Amino acid sequence: MRTPAVGNHRTEFPASAGSIGMLLLRLGLLLMFAMGLSACATLQGHHDLKPLKPLPIPAEPESLAAHAPNGSIWQAGTNVSLFSDNRANRVGDLITVLIQENSSASNNTNTAINTSDSLSAALTNFFGIVPAFGSVAGTPFSPSMGANSAQKYGGTGATTQSNTFTATLEVTVVRVQGNGNLVIEGSKEVLLNGGHEYIRVAGVVRPADVTPQNTILSTQIADARVEYSGNGTIYSAARMPWLARFFLSLWPF
Repeated sequence: MRTPAVGNHRTEFPASAGSIGMLLLRLGLLLMFAMGLSACATLQGHHDLKPLKPLPIPAEPESLAAHAPNGSIWQAGTNVSLFSDNRANRVGDLITVLIQENSSASNNTNTAINTSDSLSAALTNFFGIVPAFGSVAGTPFSPSMGANSAQKYGGTGATTQSNTFTATLEVTVVRVQGNGNLVIEGSKEVLLNGGHEYIRVAGVVRPADVTPQNTILSTQIADARVEYSGNGTIYSAARMPWLARFFLSLWPF
């Protein structure tokens, strides 16, 4: 209820409880709408329906010529083989790498150093003559000297490290060396809980080490490079902040 204005003076009463309640209701509806939009955005991010694209292929397979209709059973350079198995032996073939890396190292050191030195010298006579250099406080002064030194150092140290990595990865033969060894390379990317995980393997293998199931252990790869890394909120939480790393690099103790 408002009173009519008299001159330039106006008197207004506070808003009623119904107006305040309507305002709170509107604010609540706006807040719920905003929360719904954020939930939809999060749902869309976790359930992206875009088509998946494979990782780049390290090497394209060699083309195989078709079987020429000349009546011959064996044809060189074709995909027909009567005696060889299905193990990888050409560029573009696939090999399953069984990653089984287990490493453990320990080192203990103990160092102890003790040194002591003693030196003394005195002149009692010189060609039968007893030297006299006076006296100090009634005590004859003798030309003698003595010195002792001792040093001691001790140090201990110990370190222990253990790593375990187990995975399976399909790799591609990217090159065949002159002696028949296969240069392999492969990678895998996994999106898990908002973070990407990467596994990469590269190295050189002998065809004789490849099993009839076309698999090989990671311990049988020469010049092997096995990488496991990732990014995301979990990896960011476990990483030291950049400012702390900066001050730690300057801390002299």
